[in-house]
Amino acid sequence: MALFGSMRDAKFLASVNAELINAIVDTEIEFYKLIVDTTESDIYGESDSKSYYDSLLLSCIITKDDKTATMDDYGHSYTRTLTFGVSRDLLERADFYPEVGDIIFWDNEYYELDNIDANQYFAGKNPETWPNGDSHGYSVSIMCNAHATRQTPQNIIDLRRGGTNNSFPYKGR
Repeated sequence: MALFGSMRDAKFLASVNAELINAIVDTEIEFYKLIVDTTESDIYGESDSKSYYDSLLLSCIITKDDKTATMDDYGHSYTRTLTFGVSRDLLERADFYPEVGDIIFWDNEYYELDNIDANQYFAGKNPETWPNGDSHGYSVSIMCNAHATRQTPQNIIDLRRGGTNNSFPYKGR
């Protein structure tokens, strides 16, 4: 039996993480959840118009990569990738899980999620798969890799700057 990494230690870590992310770092992103049921796609799974729920504000830690400039037939453009680290406890309280295709608005840019990963464990133990039971370990965060989109995604209406609201809030899975 492991000496450290128990649920008591994990709860302490979760409280420190919550205070760090919410009170000290205090970086919030607007998260737009894709409405899969109302988004029509072609035979390749692609869609010209997607629908999103109203935004949900989430505190997170952001790692921003440098811009990469490209020149093509349409002119000069750039791309940027980011990694958003969101506390798993925060997501469970909000009854929310990010998925590929969701949109994040941060720093006056929209980012589309490319990859979701949940492999950061306290004491290196996943409580769901550790062979000695679920009394040790803790899943700390969800890491979301995203890229900057070229334009504002359709069917997102900014309520803070006027306009009508045609979407409805996300109510969990």
